[in-house]
Amino acid sequence: MNIGNISILIAFLSVSLAGIFYLIEERKLKLDQKIAKPEATSISDRLYFISLLASFIASAILMYSIITHQFQYSYIARYSSRDLPLFYLISSFWAGQEGTFLLWALMVSIMGLIFRRILGYQDKFAMAVVCFFTGFLYLILISKSPFEILTPTPPDGNGLNPLLQDPWMVIHPPILFIGYSATTFPFALAISGLKRRNYTNWNSHGLTWSLFAAITLGAGIIIGGFWAYEVLGWGGYWGWDPVENSSLVPWITLLALIHGIVIYKVRGSLQKTNLFLALLSFNLVIYATFLTRSGILSNFSVHSFGDLGINNYLIAMMILSIVVGFGLFIIRSRDFSSPRIDMSGLNREFLLVISMYALLASATFIFIGMSSPIITGLIGTASQVDISFYNKVNLPIGITIGLLLGITPFLGWTEEKKGSLLKRYSLPVIIAILSCIIGYTAGVTSWVLLLFIGSSVFALITNIIIIFRQYKTGWISIGGPVAHIGVGLLLIGIIGSGNFDESRQIILQENRPEKIFGYDFTFRGIDNPEGLKPIMKIEVSDGKTSFIATPKLYYSAYNNAMMREPDIKVMPLKDLYISPLELQRSGSMHAHNPMYQITKGETTNLHGYNITFERFDVGEHGTKAAMSVGAQLTVELEGKKYQLMPILTFNEKGEREPIPVDLPTSSANYSAGQKPQLILNGLNVEEKKIIIEFLGFSQQTAEQPAQALVVEVSIKPLMMVVWTGVVLIIGGSIIAWWRRIKQKT
Repeated sequence: MNIGNISILIAFLSVSLAGIFYLIEERKLKLDQKIAKPEATSISDRLYFISLLASFIASAILMYSIITHQFQYSYIARYSSRDLPLFYLISSFWAGQEGTFLLWALMVSIMGLIFRRILGYQDKFAMAVVCFFTGFLYLILISKSPFEILTPTPPDGNGLNPLLQDPWMVIHPPILFIGYSATTFPFALAISGLKRRNYTNWNSHGLTWSLFAAITLGAGIIIGGFWAYEVLGWGGYWGWDPVENSSLVPWITLLALIHGIVIYKVRGSLQKTNLFLALLSFNLVIYATFLTRSGILSNFSVHSFGDLGINNYLIAMMILSIVVGFGLFIIRSRDFSSPRIDMSGLNREFLLVISMYALLASATFIFIGMSSPIITGLIGTASQVDISFYNKVNLPIGITIGLLLGITPFLGWTEEKKGSLLKRYSLPVIIAILSCIIGYTAGVTSWVLLLFIGSSVFALITNIIIIFRQYKTGWISIGGPVAHIGVGLLLIGIIGSGNFDESRQIILQENRPEKIFGYDFTFRGIDNPEGLKPIMKIEVSDGKTSFIATPKLYYSAYNNAMMREPDIKVMPLKDLYISPLELQRSGSMHAHNPMYQITKGETTNLHGYNITFERFDVGEHGTKAAMSVGAQLTVELEGKKYQLMPILTFNEKGEREPIPVDLPTSSANYSAGQKPQLILNGLNVEEKKIIIEFLGFSQQTAEQPAQALVVEVSIKPLMMVVWTGVVLIIGGSIIAWWRRIKQKT
C-alpha cells in the first residue's frame, strides 16, 4: 500500500473516531452542566487535526505525483500527460471523480476547523455530523482511490480533455466544491439543533454559513456558465442540462433559506421552515452528486461522468442524510411555536414569504425536469423534458419575482397607508411602463414577455432608489439591494439574449469578404496550422473600424472529434459571436449551396418544403465510420409527408463526411440535371440544433478558392447586462455576508 492510500485510510479512521469522541464529549457536557470550559484540546480535536493533516498529505502527494508524471497511478495516467503546462497539470487534480472527491474532503476538513473554532466547545454534536460526512467521502476514496496502481506503467498519460485546457478549469471546480462543502455546515447546525433541542447556534450562525454557501455555489455556477459561453463554443451560457440544473436547484433553495432566516431575525417566524430548507439544500447537493457521478445521465448530459462503481455509497449517503435529517425534523416538529405570518395586509414579511414560495416553485419544477430520465425510466423508456419546459414554467415565476423585488423594498414590516405607497411606486411604475413600450417597439409582441420586461425594470429601478437611501448609513448596508439590482439586470438580459438572438451560417472563401449583420467578414487564413489549436483568422469590419477574430478549430485525438472555440467581440449592448464549424479544403463543392439552421421540434419552410427536425439518431446506420449521427426529419411537400434521415459520419481522424438523402421532386428551382438532395452539415447536441444544406438549388462557380471556412455568426444582445447582473448578485451577497461577520465581531 502506498503512502497516498495510507493517508486516506488514516484520514478516514481519525475523522470517524473524532466524530465518535465528539458525541461522547457532547454527552458529558449534557450530563455535567457545571463544566465552564473543558480542556483546551480534547481527544476529538486531536483526532480531527490528524485527519486534516492526513488529508493535506494525500492531496500533496497526488499533486506532486501529477506534476512529476507518476503514470503508475491510473488516475494520473487518465487525466494528465507530459506535454501539459503546469497550469493544466494542477487542474488535472480535479479532472476526474477520484480527485474531486479528495478535493471535496479537503475543503470540508478545512472549513470544519474554522467551524469548530467559531462554535467553541458548546456544540460538539454539529462537529460530529461534519466528521461523519467527511468520513463518508474518505470511504468513497478508499473504495475508488486516486492512487490505484496501473500495470504496466505507460510512458505517457492520456492528457487532459482539450475542452478543459482552459484557465477557468483551474478556478471553476474548486469554487463549486467550496460551495458544495459549505452546505454541510447549515445542515450540521440544523441536525444538532434538532437533536439537542437547542437552536442557539443555528439561530446565531445559520445565516452566516448559508450566505457563504450561496455565494460560493452561485459563483461556481456563474463561472461555469461564462466558461461555456466564452470558451466551449456551445453558443449560450445556460443549456438547462440536467447536470447544470443539479447544482442550480440547491442554490435556489439556499436563496430561499436566506430570505427565511432574515424573516426569523426580524419577526421570529419560519424557524421550522428554515431548518427544513437547510436539510433540503444539503440533500440536494448529495442528489446532484449522484446524478452527475452515477452514470445515470450519461445518455442525457454532456457533463455526466461514467459509472465509477460508487453508486451504492452515494445512495447510502443520500438515504442516511434523508432519514436522519428529516426523521429528526418530523420527531421535533411539534417543538416549534413560531409566530404566524402577518397576512392581514401588504407588508414586507408577507411578500418575503411569497418570494420564498416563488423560489421554491422554480426549484421544484427544475428538480422534476432534471430528474425526468430517472422518473420516466422507472415506468418505461427513459427520456428527458425539452428545454422549452424550463422556459415555460419559469417565465411566470420570473415575472412574480420581478414584481416582488420591486414592491417589497418600499414596504415596512407592518401595513402602511396606501397613499404613501402610491407616491413611492410612481417613478418605478412609470419607467417600467416606458420599458414595455420600448420593448414593443423593438419587436416584443407577446404580452407575457412585455410583462416580464416591465417587472424586471420595476425591480431594477426600485432597488436603485433603495441603494441611494441606504448608502447614507454605510456601504455595508446595501448588500441586499445590490443583489436585487443584479437579479433585475439578469432578468432583462435573459429576455434580450433569449428573444433577440440572431444566428446565420456563412461560408467564407479565403480573402473574399461576405457581408452579414452589417459586418464584412473575410477569412485571412490559418495561424499556427500545425499547432495543437490552429487559429482561424477572420477580419471583421463595420466600415469604420476593424479587428481580427481568432476562433479555433482543431481535431482532438482525445475526443476523436473536431473541437471549436469561438471568438467573441464584446460590446455594451451586444456580443458578436463567431464560431467556426468546418474548414473546407481545395476542391470543395459546397461554396454556394444554401444552408439553414433548424431547432428540434421546429418546422421551417425552405425551398417549398416544410421541414421538421424530430430528433437525433446516434448509431452505426450501416456505415463503416467511427461514429455517425443522423437527423430524423419530417419533410412535407404538396400535402404529402416523407421521413428522411441525412447522416453525418466521422472517421477515426475526426474528419466529417455527410451522407445525402434525396428530396422528393417538385417544381422547386434546382439546377438542371441534378436531383435535389439534403445533407446534414453540422449539429449542436447541447442546443438541439442542426445545420442542413441543400444540393441542387444553385450553380457552382468554376473557380474554387484554396480553402473556405464555414462559420456561424450570432448577434447576442445584452450579454454584458447578463454578466453585470450575475456579478452584482454575488457582490451583493458578499456584502451581506461581510455585514453578518462584522456584526459577530
